[in-house]
Formats: sequence, C-alpha cells, structure tokens
Amino acid sequence: MLTKFDEFLCHQTVDPFVQVHTTERNWTEKAYLSAYDTSGKIFVVATCGKYSNRNVMDAAGGVALPGRQYTVRASRELWPNVDTEKVGPISYEVVEPLKKVRMCLGENDYGISFDIEFEGCMSPMEEPGGMTRTRRGRVIINNTVRFYQLGRGSGKITVEGKTYELKKETCYAYRDRSWGIRSVTGVPPEGSWYFQEGIGGPESGMMPAFAEVSGSYLGAFISARFKDYCLFYTHAEGRDGKPIPPSIVGQGGFLVYPEGDPRPPKRITGGQFEFQFIPGTRLVKSVQAVMILEDGTKKEFSTEPPLESIFYPRALGYNGFRGWWQGKWVGPYAIDGEKLDLTDEKIVDELTRGCWADVGSECRCGDEIGYSLLNVCPVGELPKYGFKI
Repeated sequence: MLTKFDEFLCHQTVDPFVQVHTTERNWTEKAYLSAYDTSGKIFVVATCGKYSNRNVMDAAGGVALPGRQYTVRASRELWPNVDTEKVGPISYEVVEPLKKVRMCLGENDYGISFDIEFEGCMSPMEEPGGMTRTRRGRVIINNTVRFYQLGRGSGKITVEGKTYELKKETCYAYRDRSWGIRSVTGVPPEGSWYFQEGIGGPESGMMPAFAEVSGSYLGAFISARFKDYCLFYTHAEGRDGKPIPPSIVGQGGFLVYPEGDPRPPKRITGGQFEFQFIPGTRLVKSVQAVMILEDGTKKEFSTEPPLESIFYPRALGYNGFRGWWQGKWVGPYAIDGEKLDLTDEKIVDELTRGCWADVGSECRCGDEIGYSLLNVCPVGELPKYGFKI
C-alpha cells in the first residue's frame, strides 16, 4: 500500500513507508508535548502513538489545574489511514520540521479542548544511548531513537466552558519524538516494574524481566531552560541507591545553547543528585544536583517545585491506567476520559505508583533563574528514600 509519505525522497529500505524494517510487534513511534504556564495556573500534555505491527494508533490529551486533572484517551485501528496522525478528536501536526508542532484536542464529552502550537527555542538533541540489554542479551527496556526539544507553547485551552490562553512569554514547553522497539508497549513480560494488575496478564513463555531494572528503580529526567542555555539529564538508580550502569539504562545529557548560537552543545558526563520526596507520597519535593560538563566545569542545579504545577501522565495510558495501555488493541475505535480529584490521596497514589509525574517549577543554576520540567519516578522498594513495595 502506498501513502503520501512515499512521494518524498527519503526511503531507507526497499519497502513502502507502511512497512517498518522489523516484524517486532513492539515497534513504536511516539510524539509527546508538555507545556505549562509559569504562574502554575494551567498545565497541558498531549501524546500520539503509532504501532505499525499492532495495527493501532492511539492518542491522549489532558489538562491539569490546581486540584484537578481532565483526560481524554482515544484509540483506533491504524489501517487504512496509516498516514493520518489523528485519533478521534486528537491530532498531531508537524508545522515546521524540527521547529514547530501542533497538537489539538477537539470537541468531546469530557469537558476539555485545546489547540497548542509548540515552537522550539533550541535545536533538538538526540538522547544519548538508545539500546539497553540484559546481561543475557535480550533487549529489556528499548532499542530506540529519541530527541528532546525545549521551547514555548501558545494557544487556547477550554475547561468546562472557561477558556484560558497560553502565551509564549509565560510558557515553558517540552517535547520529544521517539521511534523503535519499546518493551513498555503492549503486554509486559513477567516481573516488569511497569506491570499493573487489571490491565492484563503478563506475556507467557518469556524470560522474566531483569531484576536490576524491574522490582526497584528510581528514574529521573531533568530538563531546564535558562536565559542563555538549556540543560537535559537522565539519571537512574537501583534499589541500593547507586547509579545503574549506562549499559543497562541509558544515562547522560547535554548543555545546549539557543538556536542561532554558534557554540556547540556540551556533553554532561556525570553528576551527583539528591532527591527529597513529600512524606507519605512518591512526589518529588526538591532536587539538588551538580552536573559535570565535558570541559570539567560544573553546573549546580536546584529546584523545589510547588504542587500546583503538576500533571500525571499515567492517566494518558502510560504504564497502564483503568484498562488503557499504550499500543493496546481496544477495538476499531474507542474513546474514554474522566475528571480526577487531585486532592484525593488514593487517586494520587494510583497515578504515581509505577509512573512519573510531569512537575513544572522555577529552578536555579548558581545565580541564574530558569524553569524546568522534572520527571522523577521511584518504583518499588527504595530504602534510601524510605519507600517500601
């Protein structure tokens, strides 16, 4: 089958674009956008996924205000509309490659809609390290390419009839794009930390998930934008509180200058991190970090995020939520959503157990003040932080 993409001179295999290079059913392409108003009054997140070997395309969008979060999830059969990035009322559009994208949530029955354009303030950066394997050779986490980009968002958001405007001047926005094999797609193998009861039984006939990245794990991603540069860093710890070797879980990051600045990016070769959590929860309270650049200089990063500016992506279907799972077949077309009370401790526990939260906050690097997006995900038993299974 031919699609509009086959018209462009960019093939890399002897196949039309509908055919990916592998029969691996966990082949996934994802787009993710997260944007918040720096006053903390509103937070919007949207995602779109294509699963060529599962015949599924899904998408989700959500809006958080202090104390409440709204979500809409939709899924459809991929064929025959394989070259249309739209699922029900949710759409993804590349406005200007590597610079601008647009994500929209049209009218629906769940109380929210939005039309947000992202504009990058720096060139995209490719994530360091794309493949992680067990010691026995089986790919356990992923074999992917991912790029990150920081920028600003603008557009309108409507919540239960009230319209909010997101302005570039007061918006922090982050996006990423990824493609490849992701083990968190579809049904997880036995022992996976991201497996959730009620979503479906683990896949049988497979070696259990590797212990070092299954039962207990702390993963953190930090992105921050200052006046003259941006920071990205991925950090991971095991049950013992020590960093997990990069050969098992990719780690590292970059300091990147704004678009048009002739200075090349600087690799962040390591760092020391201190995380504190709100008592009785798995929500991050503060982060202190010293990031070491390849030239030997250091950046001392700190932030203490307010609870108002937070969004819980698990409600979008990440790592399983109330019957939804990224890439899961739920029929030719399905749509669902809800309003969540974020003052209910049981709901917050459901949203944070086995998944991260997008936390927006003001941050510092020395005397410089900027804005950041934190993804901190403590899973399982972590004695260093007082977490039990």
